[in-house]
Amino acid sequence: MGDIRSGPSDDPRESLEWAKAVLRGRSEKDYALAYSVVVDAAKSGSEDGKFCLGLMYARGQGVTRDLSAAAEWFSRAAESGSRSAMYYLGKMYFRGYGVAKDIARAAELFSLPAEDGDSRAQYSLGLIYFEGDTIPRNLEESAKWVSMAARRGHSDAQFVLGQFYKTGCGVRKDISTAVDWLVSAAMNGNKGAQILLGNMYTAGDGVQVDRDEADRWYDMADGR
Repeated sequence: MGDIRSGPSDDPRESLEWAKAVLRGRSEKDYALAYSVVVDAAKSGSEDGKFCLGLMYARGQGVTRDLSAAAEWFSRAAESGSRSAMYYLGKMYFRGYGVAKDIARAAELFSLPAEDGDSRAQYSLGLIYFEGDTIPRNLEESAKWVSMAARRGHSDAQFVLGQFYKTGCGVRKDISTAVDWLVSAAMNGNKGAQILLGNMYTAGDGVQVDRDEADRWYDMADGR
């Protein structure tokens, strides 16, 4: 298999793997050659090639950043079955980047990756059902998808799920479970969860007042 040091291989599949390594490693000196490899793969019908070309346009790697072109290549990759492309294209429709904002289309694109276990898509679906923009608000459905993402280690989902249990949003209110999820998020580096835990232990909000415990979470949020 080709790597960044040896350059692309004569085998198109290995060359594409080399180009993907270049993109992951942010090896700018190799971007131009990687772009050439990815374009060839995309135009030959490679699902990975189409997806990688979308990424390059979205990030401006080896080519001028062009969100419309990124959406076009993500769309082609999604049509070929790429779950990653579906997720990225869904994010673009969710935010209105490079395409007209379309929440319903975003939810449709997130669905397959979410069902296949993509925690990013699961969390995004959870947000859509929570916000109720275009698609009717459904707190139980929101909690279902957020919970799936949280159980897969998605720290933002763990933070949100902790708040759901703290307030009884879409789930039965349960402070003990709320704290468990907030701790999981905080230990995964989620600053919002660290601060919320500090606030809870300072005020005795659902837990016993404990200044030492509060300071521990505040210090973690401050990077100490």
